Amino acid sequence: MPPRATAIINKILENNFYIIFMTVVTIYALFGDDFRLLLSPKSGDPVFWSLTVVALFFFSLELVMASLAQKDYFLGFYFWLDLVATVSLITDIGWIYNEITGGGDISASNASQASSLARAGRGARVGTRAGRIVRLVRLIRIVKLYKHAHKALEKESSNDDNITPDELEQIH
Repeated sequence: MPPRATAIINKILENNFYIIFMTVVTIYALFGDDFRLLLSPKSGDPVFWSLTVVALFFFSLELVMASLAQKDYFLGFYFWLDLVATVSLITDIGWIYNEITGGGDISASNASQASSLARAGRGARVGTRAGRIVRLVRLIRIVKLYKHAHKALEKESSNDDNITPDELEQIH
């Protein structure tokens, strides 16, 4: 990749507004589906699913940009962390998740449906545990964003002669 393009992508990834925006998107990814379940009627689901598709797009874009521009990112720890967090958003998009799981409501009107319901219950418990792990991965993503914000702040403060090292330490 040309050095100029790499520099431009790195400048975007280290921009304070970009970091704040991606932090907001990450917070939505963490809690958006919970708010959907808690506060929204069923008719509001497509709005939340659309927002999650937008978050999936921005996470994917960031993953590609960082892979192209940042040395040692591709196939490194943060790459896998971001990839898992990005792919995990698919389970929050009802249009996709319902197609994967078969969707629809199950009623226990006969023995085979009761058996399916029991298996679904066990699967739901496993899914709940997996969901906690996925949420943890998404939460760790905030640590990565903090690291980028910290580097941007240090770079900005090194260019500003008015801030002393003691003041910089107080900011942190």
